[in-house]
Amino acid sequence: MATIEFNIGFDGRMFLTEEEWRTYVRRKPVRFIDKKRDEVCQVCGRLAGDRDPLQNAHRISFGLGVICLALTPDFLDDDANIMTAHRKGCNAKAELGLGQAMALLRKLGVTDLPAFLPQFVHELWLGRAT
Repeated sequence: MATIEFNIGFDGRMFLTEEEWRTYVRRKPVRFIDKKRDEVCQVCGRLAGDRDPLQNAHRISFGLGVICLALTPDFLDDDANIMTAHRKGCNAKAELGLGQAMALLRKLGVTDLPAFLPQFVHELWLGRAT
């Protein structure tokens, strides 16, 4: 019986193609992070607690990253976008807003966003949002 390969990734690409993006706009992807957590929270600097364990947190969330910026799930699960945070309050503090996410992408060397993204995203990227 033949098998079908799955979870084959995105060939190291940072951005989705327009077709991939349109698929994910219909339904967001499942997250999978295969990264060892740090020993302390990168937000508050404290150790894990019994009632507030440490977990991997996305700096750019999947909703924001995939839907607004067309980032691949591979990039979103990459070490550059993951930090260790307490599950309760610190995880939410680790998450970036759209403008902060764009600043992170610029810091990582991104100069252009995919052309198919909505106009308001491009205007924000270019500093022309109202």
